[in-house]
Amino acid sequence: MQGIHTKQETGIDSQPDDNRRDSTKIYFFVVAIAALLATNVYFYVKYKNTGEQVYELTGDKANMQAEIDRIEAELDRLTDENVELNASLQAARDSVRSTIAALRTQLAQNNLTREQLTDARLEIGKLKAQVSEYVSEVEDLRRQNARLISERNDLRREVSSSTNRVTQLEEENTDLVDKVKRAAALKVSALAINGVRERSKERESMETRARRVDKLTIDFTIADNPLAAKGMHDVYLRVIDPNGNLRTQTGNELFELEGGNQIQYTYKTAIEFENDGASYTIEWKDPKGFQKGTYTVLLYADNAVMGQGSVVLK
Repeated sequence: MQGIHTKQETGIDSQPDDNRRDSTKIYFFVVAIAALLATNVYFYVKYKNTGEQVYELTGDKANMQAEIDRIEAELDRLTDENVELNASLQAARDSVRSTIAALRTQLAQNNLTREQLTDARLEIGKLKAQVSEYVSEVEDLRRQNARLISERNDLRREVSSSTNRVTQLEEENTDLVDKVKRAAALKVSALAINGVRERSKERESMETRARRVDKLTIDFTIADNPLAAKGMHDVYLRVIDPNGNLRTQTGNELFELEGGNQIQYTYKTAIEFENDGASYTIEWKDPKGFQKGTYTVLLYADNAVMGQGSVVLK
């Protein structure tokens, strides 16, 4: 009876130990689950933040690249306008191009840190300021060029107007010189042409019969002309015979008329003009002899017609 009693007592004493062991297992299990949950939450939050950071960095890179595109487009616009740049502006443009290339290379990297992007953003800010200054200087240069072009065009118009005025004055002066020259030319006030027969060395008589005429005498006086130059003047005769032919003696003698025309003459002499009303006589002999009909004589001096007359031989 006593042994049975002892066994029962032993079973009753072991039950609390089992309960304690079960409680310890549950505690460690709960602790393990809590630790696992904490680890999961940590990694979830960590990778979530990392993903948000990557997304944010990617967005920042895209925004900065778009800003660089706008800056370069503005630079290309100024380049396409064909504004002639001075050395300083060319250097500024090249510096901007170099900075843009460096920023594009930097943004093309996939492992940029937040600090590197911040530095790149600061560089873009400096670049915008640099381009803004460059644009302002180019605009100033364009305005200067426009002003210079306007002044040049005004000057050209003034020069053209002055040239036209000078040309007009030269033409007027030429006309005036020509008028004065024509006014200064000698003109005949009286003219008489006669056939003359030479009977002897000292005896001459007027003759109208062609076969007896030895020479023609042209007697004339010069009209008063204070503009005419005093002194010797060349006088040219053109004698037209009854057949309408110009009589020449030695060949192709020429003199110049007003306007530069060259014409043949029959005979050349000279007279001295003093504007004193003096009379002059010119004698002309035809080597071929005279024939019946009308002879016309034209006198020229100072590149212009001085007078003309005619005589009829029977």
